[in-house]
Amino acid sequence: MSGVTRGQGKEAVRLCEHIVRQAFGNVVCRVASVLLNRGRLPILILSRLSALTRKSTAASLLILMQHNLVQTTSLTLLPDPPQGMSSSDDQYEFDVSECLHRLRYGRVLALTAGWPTFGKLASTAEEIVRMVMLYGKVKVRDLRGSLAGDGDAIRASAVQEAMLLLVRWRFLIPTCPELQILEAEIIQRRYNHLKTQTQRNSGAKVLSANQINEARLSARNQVLNERDALQALEKVLTRREKINKKRKKGEDEYDYDLKPDVSLRINHDRYGILIRDELIVKAAEDRWNVGAGIVMRAVCSAAVNEHSTLSEARTGTDVMFNEIIARIPHEAYPVLGPGIIGGTSKSTADIVRAYLAILAGEDQMLANGSAFLSKTSSTNPAYKIELERVCVKIREALLSELVRQRVGEKAGRVLAVVTKAKIASEQTVRDCAMLPLKDARIHLARLQKLNLVETTEVPKSGAKMRINMPSAAEYHLWSVDLPRVYNSLLSNIYKTIGNTIQRRAAEVEKRTTLLEREAKAVRLGGRALLQTKDQNDLGSLEESVKKLVTGQERSDLVAFILRDLPGWPAK
Repeated sequence: MSGVTRGQGKEAVRLCEHIVRQAFGNVVCRVASVLLNRGRLPILILSRLSALTRKSTAASLLILMQHNLVQTTSLTLLPDPPQGMSSSDDQYEFDVSECLHRLRYGRVLALTAGWPTFGKLASTAEEIVRMVMLYGKVKVRDLRGSLAGDGDAIRASAVQEAMLLLVRWRFLIPTCPELQILEAEIIQRRYNHLKTQTQRNSGAKVLSANQINEARLSARNQVLNERDALQALEKVLTRREKINKKRKKGEDEYDYDLKPDVSLRINHDRYGILIRDELIVKAAEDRWNVGAGIVMRAVCSAAVNEHSTLSEARTGTDVMFNEIIARIPHEAYPVLGPGIIGGTSKSTADIVRAYLAILAGEDQMLANGSAFLSKTSSTNPAYKIELERVCVKIREALLSELVRQRVGEKAGRVLAVVTKAKIASEQTVRDCAMLPLKDARIHLARLQKLNLVETTEVPKSGAKMRINMPSAAEYHLWSVDLPRVYNSLLSNIYKTIGNTIQRRAAEVEKRTTLLEREAKAVRLGGRALLQTKDQNDLGSLEESVKKLVTGQERSDLVAFILRDLPGWPAK
């Protein structure tokens, strides 16, 4: 189940409306609201339902498409458009998942500024990413012109180098009008074409199930490969051999440049990988100690390459031991030794090997396949991160923590028993959760009221005997539908974030006059010109907004764990 599908729902729609209103104003929000609530629509009907002129509707759609929030069915954007199509045939659809990514902008800027590869270029890279956030899609030429300045060669060189790093590490990716077309629309049209072509070649009016399935898979693969090619590095990056063949050790043998006419946009999937790696490092620290987190961070850093994706079940690159050692900072060495028994008397390489053996489960202490790493070789050890396995554990731990905060420790034990057993009777819950039967029934009822557990009816007599149950056993058992539980929690998280945005807008609106006085004082000489009461009120407003923003970021991180991490449970 994709993240877009899981993102649909009334709370997600309400949250997207708040996000669009806060970013673009009420007029654009009216167009977005109609698309969110009505689905795919042509511009004439969209204009009528939003009570706007066609010109205003078209301008709002242009803004939303510039920020990748709306996609179209128009095939006139393709290099070889079909005959007989006009703009009135186009339909537009809102992209919920892309809109929800806007909640992550603050975290994206922090990750850009703190990524070690940028080094001294971190602030310049942050400015570039901020400008792309502001305008949605920006051409390379415009980024250079607005950030490099006039006549400042040092600044221009820093901007060029930072842009190259952002593009080569896939934080910014190329985009084009063809990517604005709905993927499902292109796949359906390609499927219809392949099906017609197969009928013509075979001479059969009705195709077999295998032929239909093959046409559908072929259409999907062709479209996905074409879209990946449109976002490849070669579309924006050019390289040429260095004039001076002599180069330092580790220096690249090519000179790179960016094509000025190509537009760039933020690659949320790449930033999602960094957030995922931080969660895995935190999980290793919670499971073992700080030293294990340091080693795990080095493994994650070495495993990331230009082909890494957020949805992959395990890392595709084997990480060698020497690469892990090279990515552990020297100032972290004193922390590694105390975390291992007898580690103070061992060399750093032996200590890291001991940590890797623990993370890979070589000590056989990690039951149920909960090892973070898998060892792919014994003579020359190489490791891969079991991303899906770790992310499943992170999601389950989050669910357990949320339940314990909401309904208490005992109810958390009851839910853990039912989740692990898949299907459990009240007696099983009583025995495994170590609770009286009366208390177990009360907690099961509370969990059922929160849509966390459900009852499963067991058939009578002969059917019970076939599944090795006594005929006198109860007719209802308890179970957990994890996809439904996660969707329910996700809906509640969206509701919380929407309420937080609404509350922050209300707090600012109540103090509009105070903010106007502050702006006037800043123009005249600073906030010190304001009265003491106004300064205290401004401090109170800033504190309230800071708390709301912090709560919003934490809630968005919970939504990221529930929605974006791999390992979504199958029904």
